[in-house]
Amino acid sequence: MPEQDQYSVREAFENTTVLITGATGYIGGLVLEQLIRVGHIGKAYLVIRTKRGDNQQKRLKTLLQGPVFRLHHGTDSFRQIMSKVEVIPGDLAKPQCGISEENQTRLLPEVQYVIHAAASIQFDNPIHTDLTLSYVASKTIADFAAKMKRLRCFMYVSTAYSNAHLKKYSTVHEQLYPLREQDGREVDHAAVVGRLLAMPVEEAQQEVQVIMKRLSFNHTNYGFCKNLTEHMLAGYHNKPFPVCISRPVSVGCIAKGPCPGYVGNTSGATGIILSIACGIGTFQSRTPDIPYTLVPGDVASSVIVASMASTAAGQGCQDSPNITQACTSCSNPLTLRQLTDSICHYFRQDPPSKDQFGDGKYTVEWTKDLEKYERWWAQGTRYTQQLARQLEEQGRPKSAARVRTAWKVWRTWSSGGGETGLRFDDSNVQKKLASGLVDSEKDDVVLTFTQEATGISWQAYMDLYCAGAKQLFFHEKPKMHLELEPVILSNL
Repeated sequence: MPEQDQYSVREAFENTTVLITGATGYIGGLVLEQLIRVGHIGKAYLVIRTKRGDNQQKRLKTLLQGPVFRLHHGTDSFRQIMSKVEVIPGDLAKPQCGISEENQTRLLPEVQYVIHAAASIQFDNPIHTDLTLSYVASKTIADFAAKMKRLRCFMYVSTAYSNAHLKKYSTVHEQLYPLREQDGREVDHAAVVGRLLAMPVEEAQQEVQVIMKRLSFNHTNYGFCKNLTEHMLAGYHNKPFPVCISRPVSVGCIAKGPCPGYVGNTSGATGIILSIACGIGTFQSRTPDIPYTLVPGDVASSVIVASMASTAAGQGCQDSPNITQACTSCSNPLTLRQLTDSICHYFRQDPPSKDQFGDGKYTVEWTKDLEKYERWWAQGTRYTQQLARQLEEQGRPKSAARVRTAWKVWRTWSSGGGETGLRFDDSNVQKKLASGLVDSEKDDVVLTFTQEATGISWQAYMDLYCAGAKQLFFHEKPKMHLELEPVILSNL
């Protein structure tokens, strides 16, 4: 039994029932695996939709047979996992999130934890889409959760960029930051959402740009909607269930477990890696020494799991949601220049043999000359289109989609516009979660990414990250980290 000021993930979750949205996504899948392996949950209901012709059961099978669950493959525990996990057909874009009345009735008396991790990370969605998938769906899930008599905790996975209205170079703490009008009045989130959804799509898109400019919100619709959703969910805290909000920054590959080097998405730093590897990410117009906030996927999932366990143990805040930020910019800072230099360093030693443009020097030029930058941008766009067409002609549509995503990410991050320089504080994680976790679980629940805590430096981590990305995208064995081969290739 843990001491009074400690908590245990296993004690919090053992033989409990959880409901998860977004389990087929990168973070959601890591959370599910950790809850099974460390938390020993009894049952997991996963809200899954049909996607690109794949039905819910096929998507579940893909998840469980993928690298994230590799530690369980071929074991008795894998057969137990299959019996513990059940699909709940649903779709966040539909009324009641597409969950049938029959399933709602069945879930109400069983569920003890709700983890709402589903999200679209397409940063160019229309505002109607983002509001529906973020705010409206979250309210629907929260209203449903309010009827669950045994619920111990409601976890909402937000983003560190939900507070992009703060002053440039500010430190974002683990608290709520209301949006305020110029006269100081707090924005009525429900009124804003209702007004935008009542407008025609194009008019709403124009209006949200006006609103974000007026509120100095220096990010995309995605971050703006996350802020509105956080404040909406705060109204549910301890009425009747405790609310946890986790804000991961840009999420990178897995650092330690269950599958080191596994890359679960093509956004954020992965897009930057692929752009540089392809030879199309060569120019930057941002300030090179601004913070780049990156966190390994297993740390992001650990923060989510530990936050819920701590809250269930009664260690949460009574007056406001329990907010944690999975980040490194205060505890283990990395700059944008250090990020790009480490990527270039890797690919100078281990370049891809195909699907690569450029001179092979792997350098990034920093410039504030906008004319020069726009010329490079036009050239890079042509290269990207050419490469994507080649991949499609080779019968590799997924790879073509990845390179387009990578270019979109690079365009966003290489442009000087929207630069905030925000730093993210993780005091709650360091002082409460990391210090309170029982010692026996600290190897499996890694809550901080520093060389002292993990034995992994930033350069070592970026080498691992680049090796995983190379193998996933280019289908080539990396010269470094050859042990990744059976793990990563199983997901191609």
